[in-house]
Amino acid sequence: MTLLLNKKIIIAISCLMRGGTEMQTLLLSRALIESGYNVEICCYFENDKSVVKEFKAIGTEITLLNWSRTIGTVQFIRSLALILRKKKPDIIHIQYMTPGLLPIIAARLAGAKVILVTVNYPGTPHGLKEKILLRLGSRLANGFICVSEAVEKSWFNDTRLIDLNNPEQIKEIKHFTVANAIDIVGIDVALEASVPKMSEIADNLKEKIVIGAVARLSREKGIDILIEALAKVKKVLGNAHLLIVGDGDQLSYLKSSACNLKIEDSITWTGKLPWDEAMGYIKLMDVVAVPSRYEGFGLSAVEAMACGKPVVASRVDGLPEAIQDGMTGTLVLPENSSELASALIELLKNKERRQKIGNAARKYIEQNYSYTKFRETYKVIYEHLR
Repeated sequence: MTLLLNKKIIIAISCLMRGGTEMQTLLLSRALIESGYNVEICCYFENDKSVVKEFKAIGTEITLLNWSRTIGTVQFIRSLALILRKKKPDIIHIQYMTPGLLPIIAARLAGAKVILVTVNYPGTPHGLKEKILLRLGSRLANGFICVSEAVEKSWFNDTRLIDLNNPEQIKEIKHFTVANAIDIVGIDVALEASVPKMSEIADNLKEKIVIGAVARLSREKGIDILIEALAKVKKVLGNAHLLIVGDGDQLSYLKSSACNLKIEDSITWTGKLPWDEAMGYIKLMDVVAVPSRYEGFGLSAVEAMACGKPVVASRVDGLPEAIQDGMTGTLVLPENSSELASALIELLKNKERRQKIGNAARKYIEQNYSYTKFRETYKVIYEHLR
């Protein structure tokens, strides 16, 4: 064990709900703990008890501030700066979510030795003001990490990948890309495990060909487009069925849309599930759809690929970096239910092609998004920014 180890890290994050950013923060925490760091999560706003439990299970300390989202700017900065100053971490790693720049300012006022920031979403849907604020944040931080080249390019107009053979470059560049990781071992365990209530749903789907989606039910995830596509798929394949794993503020709207299209009986909704159970449900899916309007990385797509499933996804932001069109998945135009339906029909009609693409997808994820590679990359970053 070197002198580097046992340093204290605080990962600051807006919320601990069941989302892609939180699950990647869980993997990051695990990677840092395995590399010898002491890790504490500082969460400002909402939290899900089951998610908090998962963080505690891997050995992280947790500070839940439970602040209201209505907290004022000055109060937020002052209060967080005081907390961080008392904790005296060696490194503060901030997940760049709402309230954006404010935690970076607080960390700087707290006298942080090293500030790292990760941004998970693209700048594409945001305006000039947001870009200026993020770039200001990058000047206050020691390093700004983007989860895909598309995300980095959308905010900074260029991209830089970390060369582990030349780690000294980390001190010289202010922003770079480090792709998210996939817990392939965890996925394999989840696929073998028994999932509550899944057998009943599986029985109901025995005679169906199943399109699946694992997503937060919010507008950017494009589930409304998928429901429109399902109506078109069913005109060709009457036994097509949609299995949706997830919950969100668009649930009522999406169910109403399905009723209007008279396909409500062709959709199964599981609601929000723990990560391992959500992965288990992917077993029931013949094809996984990711019809996002924008997507920084595309975690649900990559997880489905790790499960050996063919994915049909929007050609937006980080998704084309993970999916080789026609080889490890299929890319379609965003917000185009007709093209999405055509791609789904093509795969649903051809079991052999589904298996071929699914196998290629699994192999690609193993080679390019392994947890081990992710852990070693972050270990090098932390060593050279301290």
